[in-house]
Amino acid sequence: MFAEPVIEKRMPSLAAAAAAGALMLGLSGCAAAEPVGAASAVSTSAADADAYAVVPEPGRTIAARAPEHAEELPGYRIAAVVPTATAGADRLAAALGAFAARAGAEVEVFSAADDGEVGDALAQAVETEPDLVIGLGEGVVDVFSLETAQRLDQQFLIVGAQVAEPTANVTAVIWPGATSRGAAASADGAIEAAAITERRGLDALAAGIASVRDGVTGIVLDLGE
Repeated sequence: MFAEPVIEKRMPSLAAAAAAGALMLGLSGCAAAEPVGAASAVSTSAADADAYAVVPEPGRTIAARAPEHAEELPGYRIAAVVPTATAGADRLAAALGAFAARAGAEVEVFSAADDGEVGDALAQAVETEPDLVIGLGEGVVDVFSLETAQRLDQQFLIVGAQVAEPTANVTAVIWPGATSRGAAASADGAIEAAAITERRGLDALAAGIASVRDGVTGIVLDLGE
């Protein structure tokens, strides 16, 4: 059993952000040839003496695989930027609440109704000096694209979207239907609000947070179908 997360809302937030549950994580298998593990090798090639040696410069998309065991993260501090106008953001917020409850992590939620508020929410999130700032959904992309490169000492994770040109401190997790690159670039396929579910959010959070904690950052993790 994990302790309930400490959730403090600095701005009006989604009620679902506090949702917690004991949802079990179970990623479907990815068919890509180079799975990245949140706690596993990035390449299956026998030539790789160092499993992470093949992790490239920021921006490459590689297949994600869930960690074998749920992490226990007591005291791990997450600041989440939640764009309330974005389709599916409430489901991703609920997934974050459930993930935090399971892992014992602490979460502060900063909600935003538009790009202007996303910028304010991001600034407030960074000011709390968390272990990780998470942006939920495509509504954070345009602001994160500009601001994260100016804050290289802070690690960021985007769930359900990606920035077009990530720096080494920005990791993203995408899946079919949730691949937006924001207004500046086309998405990797059709965007489908129905593809953003709490279960997909849980999978993405588990893979993305573990990857950041392993130091495998600046990449895009694809959950696959």
